[in-house]
Amino acid sequence: DTICRSVARKLNLTLYETTQTPNELIHTGGNYMTDGMGTGFSSELILDENPSLSETQVDDIMNSFMGIDRYIKMPTLPYDGIHHIDMHMKLLNEETLLVGEYPAGVADGPQIEANLQYVLSTFNSSFGTPYKVIRIPQPPDQYYNFNYPDNYGNYLTYTNSVIVNKTVIVPQFYTQYDTTAIRIWKEAMPGYTITGVNSNN
Repeated sequence: DTICRSVARKLNLTLYETTQTPNELIHTGGNYMTDGMGTGFSSELILDENPSLSETQVDDIMNSFMGIDRYIKMPTLPYDGIHHIDMHMKLLNEETLLVGEYPAGVADGPQIEANLQYVLSTFNSSFGTPYKVIRIPQPPDQYYNFNYPDNYGNYLTYTNSVIVNKTVIVPQFYTQYDTTAIRIWKEAMPGYTITGVNSNN
């Protein structure tokens, strides 16, 4: 919460913060993605973290500070303890969603699918086109007998990634699933370097 102040001072930039009433807003970066064209996505954690604000007030603050005029919110997932959207979904460009996928009926699979169908049936991209969807596996946890989060496995994901210039940094866990994930990322992001980072620790 304080690094932005140091950067603003160093670069002599005006700093805008949602830290004081009436614009006080608690929000975590992993629970926010935007297409850069006025559409934002979050889980309903944004509402849970700000119980003193109505949804309209949250939307108004996001509009004032982030330019978001269409704020899409989805129910939180049962097994994702932090409820950050980036644990199962990543906006690759203005009209493409990378969505984590579990085997049928496993862990958060049903809620992810329900959330995705809500988005697809209710919203188009900022260009007015239907969203494109690319699926990527949510791997089981090799250290817990290849179990998923609904059976005590850790929550592993390939969507919780970072795009920096022409490089995508993607979590890696073990070869069986990593190779599939890297292939999907390369096909989805031609021209980008896809770099895996061991994330088991």
